[in-house]
Amino acid sequence: MNNKSIRMVVSLSLNALFIAIAVVVVVMFGTKAYTFGNNIFNEKSVDTVDNAKVVEVTIADGVTAKKLASQLYEKGLISDEKIFYFQVKLSDYKDKFKAGTYSLNTGMKPTDMMKILAGISTTDTGDSE
Repeated sequence: MNNKSIRMVVSLSLNALFIAIAVVVVVMFGTKAYTFGNNIFNEKSVDTVDNAKVVEVTIADGVTAKKLASQLYEKGLISDEKIFYFQVKLSDYKDKFKAGTYSLNTGMKPTDMMKILAGISTTDTGDSE
């Protein structure tokens, strides 16, 4: 093989390697993005309706989405703070939560909790102020 042929083989090999790496990176990020988006829009409750536990939550006036997500996660009402944060940010309920004490249960979907905390729904709240 002459020098020109060797350079051509090396060049083609490097191009093929670069393309393979690019495909792997795109697939990895695409999978993560799909999973994240699916979790945001295909919400699930923490427990089944049969195993649900009632939890009292006190919401302060002007609570931020990040603080609310943290509070609900600590109480065991949501399974992922980051997912809930983005659900709030993408919802019509952001910045509309009403201060008070609420009885929520672990069998509720996150959007149902948002509706209750925004004062739009009173289903399964127990007592609220």
